[in-house]
Amino acid sequence: MTLPAALRHIAQAPWFSSVLIGPAVILGMSLLYIAQPAPIARLDLKLYDSLLPLRAAPQASPVPVIIDLDEASLREYGQWPWPRYLVADLLDALKEYGVAAIGLDIMFSEADRSSPERLRTSLRRDRGAVLNLDGLPPGLRDFDGLLAGSLRRSPAVLGFYARFDGVDDTLEMPASVTCIEQSAPGAIPLEMALQSAGNAVLPLPVLRGTAPLGFINVAPDGDGIVRKAPLLIRAGDAVYPSLALRSLMLALGSKNIIVRSGPYGLESIRTGQRTVPVDAMGAMHIPFIGPSGTYPYISAADVLRKNTPPEALQGRIAFVGTSAPGLLDIRAMPFDAIYPGVEIHAAVVDAILAGNAVSVPPWTPAAQIAGILLSGLAAALAFGFARPRIYLPAAVTLAAAAVMLARHFFAQGVFLSPLYVVITIAAVGVCLVFLRFWQEERQKLILRSAFSRYVSPEIVKRIAKLRGNLFAGEERELSILFTDIRGFTTLSEKLSPQQIVLLLNRYFTPMTALVRAHSGTMDKFIGDALMAFWNAPLDVVGHAGLAVETALSMQEKLLTLNEELQAEFGVSLRMGAGVHTGPAYVGNMGSAELVNYTLIGDNVNLASRLEGLCPQYGVGVVVSGETMAGCGKDFVFHYLDTIRVKGKFQPVSVYASLRPEAETARRKEFLAWEEARGLYLSGDYTKAAAAFTELCERFPETKLYAVYRERSQILLQNPPDTWDGTWTATGK
Repeated sequence: MTLPAALRHIAQAPWFSSVLIGPAVILGMSLLYIAQPAPIARLDLKLYDSLLPLRAAPQASPVPVIIDLDEASLREYGQWPWPRYLVADLLDALKEYGVAAIGLDIMFSEADRSSPERLRTSLRRDRGAVLNLDGLPPGLRDFDGLLAGSLRRSPAVLGFYARFDGVDDTLEMPASVTCIEQSAPGAIPLEMALQSAGNAVLPLPVLRGTAPLGFINVAPDGDGIVRKAPLLIRAGDAVYPSLALRSLMLALGSKNIIVRSGPYGLESIRTGQRTVPVDAMGAMHIPFIGPSGTYPYISAADVLRKNTPPEALQGRIAFVGTSAPGLLDIRAMPFDAIYPGVEIHAAVVDAILAGNAVSVPPWTPAAQIAGILLSGLAAALAFGFARPRIYLPAAVTLAAAAVMLARHFFAQGVFLSPLYVVITIAAVGVCLVFLRFWQEERQKLILRSAFSRYVSPEIVKRIAKLRGNLFAGEERELSILFTDIRGFTTLSEKLSPQQIVLLLNRYFTPMTALVRAHSGTMDKFIGDALMAFWNAPLDVVGHAGLAVETALSMQEKLLTLNEELQAEFGVSLRMGAGVHTGPAYVGNMGSAELVNYTLIGDNVNLASRLEGLCPQYGVGVVVSGETMAGCGKDFVFHYLDTIRVKGKFQPVSVYASLRPEAETARRKEFLAWEEARGLYLSGDYTKAAAAFTELCERFPETKLYAVYRERSQILLQNPPDTWDGTWTATGK
């Protein structure tokens, strides 16, 4: 063949075009990942939500608690905003309960209009009226000052709202925590990695120096659902923690934040002994463990009335906020579309304390591109060298492997989305389906064109009809092999369904390889059973011997395989094999939509019955006399019985197949067996029973002798009228 012809031959091969699809799909999927189109991004977020239960702690931490400005509190103490003296009373009550920290998810950016001094000023300005405050204690004239005093006495953190939509050069931010930066070589500077707030809604000046500050911003994704929360932002020259992180620092007595950054941005944040993985901009993915109400809610009214048990608050981190829908602090999260914003802070603290935060490492983009590359190449190679019927199992296997790998990483706290890998595998599969369809249609046209040059159009039509007849078959002499695992039903009760699948895959893989290595054709797997045959669809010389050789090799392979199975699954397998040679009808059989290349006939049933005799005689391989005759002198056969198997009238002689070395080692035993069998066949049941008993005592591991001893005793009690040594089986 010339070089151009060889190149054309390669280019026309099905696998050649299939392999070319891989790089094209890989390039397209890589560009798609870089672009992050909104529909796929939303699908990726839903996939993240589905993985959340893998990372959830078994139960919520007892530390965070919600002090709820609920409907009951609003009914009892009036609509919001409350007079600041009520908030001060609430802080004092929480301090008396012994809380470790108080996070105020409330903005105090405007003065309290209900303060007597402010009310007197407003009345004079608006109505010209004079409000006499004589006799009112000075401490009650300014409610904001009253709240400032309570804040100084309480372990509280004030919330503020950071704004990123403008820059206020006059903004003076209060002091923040000390931030220590630990940078790897080539790391992005902290001030460049963090979000920078150019403006902020701060508490009143009278309140700012009374308590530390923490921002209350959350970071909903494009679909409006909160999955992460920023832990640090930059405002001016200072770094500020979130309300949740600052409250936890206060409870732990921690003064500093240690930030570790790398070439892609931030990697982790540490305060005290707690380290939290964050994304490149300092946001933490929250492993929500349940819907609203996961953390305990205590009505603010109960705290003010001192109706709360002390153990419910002592040593806790109390977040003060609201679940009342009318106050507009309701968010959506993966498990709940109506989730109070204040509970997000509790979920952040819970995740930090439990150490189960989810990480999206900075190297995720590189890992995703690598996943697209590897999955695209694997899919192209798998599909390119496989038959079309293998496409779906191969695609499912590859996709399942990607999903299981993603689940494994997520359980370890790392989110690597399998979405783009799965889409890559699906895209390769879809492209190949269309490609193969086009190739098949093209081949049909080439076939018709080629044959039309040599035969008449009518003959071409007949050829086309024959190619399309999926039920065409023929009768051939075949050697048929059945194998079955002994006691598999009982054994499978000890294993989970996943372990059973893995176990069968480990067992069938080498067994199938032995069939193929000895020129056999795999027919099917029936549960834990295997069926194979020889001499179809192509002629196989010496097929009976190859079938027996395969059965013996399977038993030998099982000995070494059991060592591995015992180590991995804690079980060992025992297998029986039956081989029979005879005519059977073989071809594609099934429906118009689904066919299988298989065989049918009485000899197929007989091969199955022979396999069922293995446990009865205690041997690993049972072959028929027809198979033995087809093997010539290549094997050693040990006579077992002449028996009528269930469902058949004609008796069949059955033999155990042995390696020559096994025959040599047991020569004396087999001579004794032949003598005992001669007594059995002659009808001398008394002597036969005694001879078989002696064999049982000498060779207790050989079950065959016990079978014949029992038969001799039965025949001794009920002698048959005529006896030719044929035994009729009553079971399969």
